This record gives sequence, C-alpha cells and structure tokens, in this order.
Amino acid sequence: MQLGIVTWAVPGERFLATCPDAPLVVVSEGPGRVPGARVVVVGERLARAAAVNRGVVALAPGVDWVLVADPRAELCPGSVDALRAAAARFPRAGVLGPRLRSPDGAVRPSAGDLPTPRDLRRRCVPVGAPRHAAPVGWVAGECLLVRRAAWESVDGFDARHLGPVDAVDLGARLGRAGWLAVHVPAAEVVVGAGPATGMLETVDRGLRRYAREFRNG
Repeated sequence: MQLGIVTWAVPGERFLATCPDAPLVVVSEGPGRVPGARVVVVGERLARAAAVNRGVVALAPGVDWVLVADPRAELCPGSVDALRAAAARFPRAGVLGPRLRSPDGAVRPSAGDLPTPRDLRRRCVPVGAPRHAAPVGWVAGECLLVRRAAWESVDGFDARHLGPVDAVDLGARLGRAGWLAVHVPAAEVVVGAGPATGMLETVDRGLRRYAREFRNG
C-alpha cells in the first residue's frame, strides 16, 4: 500500500506529530510553509470537497491509498494500521473511516446508513456506527482512508457540496459504483477544538442539494 496524505488547510502541530510518514499535500488558501509537505496554493477559500479533490490530484501517480484528514486531527496510535488492516479484510472497500472523538473523549458522528427518502424529507442524516469493522452507507469526512482507484472511478468528492454532506454523497456514489464504505472503530482520531474548516454551508442546505441529486439519480 503506497500511502499519501491530503488535508485542506495548514495543519496543527498534533496533526503533524501523529500523521504517518508519507507524502503530505496541504491545500491552502494562501502561501505558507509546512515542513515536509507540498503546499498547493489555491488563492481562494474552498470547501472541503473541492480542496481535497485538488490535493489528491497533486499526489504522485504511484500513490494508491489516500488518507484524507482534517487539519485539526490527531491520529491515535495504531489508527492508520487498523484502517489498513480493515482495507485488507474488505477488498471492495473504497473508503474506510475511523471512530471520531472530541478532545474531551466524546464520540462524534462517525458513520451511518445512507439517507432514505423519508430522512431527506426530514432533513436528517442517519447516524449509527457498528461496534466492529463493517460496511456502512457513509463515513465522516474528517478522516478517510480512500482507495485511489475507487476515488477516481467516481471522480472524487462532488465539489458542489460545500459542507459535511460531501461524505454522505461520496458514500452513495461509491456504493452505486460497486465499492464499500467501511467503518473501523478500532481506529480512533481526535478532531481538535476550533471552527470546522472547509465548511461553507449547513447540513440542511447540503441535504437539500443531495435530495435533488437523489431524485434525479
């Protein structure tokens, strides 16, 4: 497994201290320097989906797995190894996600089923992660291990999504293409305090866009 890492803003110290030794691409609104990383300056504020798409393209062709991570993230010991092990157990896994925690230890929404038509009418995303590594409908976008072949088969994130529904939409499109989204609770990632980065719209607005695509698809 040749791994690359993409984040969508200049990362914090805990990110750099805990991320694996692999090529790192940082997509940044403006110029900056991150030791050991390739910084892709886009000159504008991008939503997470568009920024990550830019970052993945910047990785070398030989990179076949991409760890997409929030710049506020802290990867707990063994988390990447657990994701890799699950990828080996699920050969059709297109994307795998860890259990997310807040700095106080509280579990954050990490995975769930895809929204049904009723969920979309109610403007809600089902949340519920299995206790063991297992397929789900979607895994949270704060940290993803993505098979590059699967990512490219669906053209990555849909850049029209400007908020957290980008990950739900990715899970849906990967599923239609024959790939699995897998939640791996043995892998844990802490997402640090502070404003969410790369988010330009609410879940409600994102779900309205997703519902239109759902009806049209």
